Amino acid sequence: MKKYDYPMFKVHVDVNSALDELSNVLSSGFLNEGEQVKKFSDAMSSYLDHPHVIPLNSCTSALTLALKLSGVDPDSEVITTSMTCIASITPISNLGAKIVWADIEKDTGNISVDSVKELITKKTKAVLCVDWAGLPCDLIALQKLCRSHNIRLIQDAAHAFGSNYEGKSVCHFADFTCYSFQAIKHITCGDGGLLVCANKGDYARAKNLKWFGFDRDGCKTSKGEWKGQRWEVDINEAGYKFYMNNVSAAIGLSQLKHIDNVLSSHKNNAKIYAKYFSDKFEVEPLTVSIGGDPAYWVYTVLLDESVDRDGILKNLNDMGIGAGLVHIPCHNYSCFSESFTELPMTDYFHTHQLSLPCGWWLTDCDVKNIINEMDAML
Repeated sequence: MKKYDYPMFKVHVDVNSALDELSNVLSSGFLNEGEQVKKFSDAMSSYLDHPHVIPLNSCTSALTLALKLSGVDPDSEVITTSMTCIASITPISNLGAKIVWADIEKDTGNISVDSVKELITKKTKAVLCVDWAGLPCDLIALQKLCRSHNIRLIQDAAHAFGSNYEGKSVCHFADFTCYSFQAIKHITCGDGGLLVCANKGDYARAKNLKWFGFDRDGCKTSKGEWKGQRWEVDINEAGYKFYMNNVSAAIGLSQLKHIDNVLSSHKNNAKIYAKYFSDKFEVEPLTVSIGGDPAYWVYTVLLDESVDRDGILKNLNDMGIGAGLVHIPCHNYSCFSESFTELPMTDYFHTHQLSLPCGWWLTDCDVKNIINEMDAML
């Protein structure tokens, strides 16, 4: 029997609230994109303090739309990080563009601005950055660089719902920010995502593209439900089936009621880890960028060369502590072999990093138990 029950991820679900929201959807008989999606969109717009938000069925769909709106096609290049989930990268591949791997900053896990600078060509249409573990990238430097070359900045904030930068939600800096509401994120819709667009033109186009190309806003009731006959509406650009449905939105609405407490717990647990690990030469917490206020989806540390990272990982898992690596570098997947390149800082990060559970389900005492068990292994 395992000593602890500390999973890496756990979904916060207020069952009664979720059932109330779902009951409203099921009793309405309208399960598709409608009133609950509109409410969820309005709630997200208010929470993020941003007018251009679009609920979708996944973060991958949000990334696909962002790339499409950036003009990415088979003749273009996208610069991105390998240290991420493959779901960040497949939209580039599926649009036929060339993947150009930038290296990362090993002390943050995030894309290196200096590496990006060296890789920009006339074919570069976008830079896609990822906020590892919820730690914001150097967004102002990336924004400035992209604007100087007239290319789009796309931010994968799948780990970073609730993260802030320079006193604002992280979605206020890139041309497009993509959030994930997949099953193990800070909040979940069962599955879902959100696209945040910096400008009104992209926002209007994205709203059509996520529903096959239909201008549904011109054909919906105040509750967000379809009116009239859709075959009476022209489609001037073929789109996708990326919209969120009312069932997913209802789950998301029930989650939003508790998000402040959830995020507070994540951040508090991170402070406990940071206080302890700051005095351990064998363990180096990641560096938070100036102006960054991370939501800490997980708590990632780098272990010294003298430490048996894989041995510690196995021992923690055997005890019931859900430590892990979260992702492996994508440039090592055989499906991306044509774009392979050497990424020394990415490789270093991958072989030295260890991610620890940091969520709302852990008490102060639980986090200290994890720390004590690690301390005994160092």
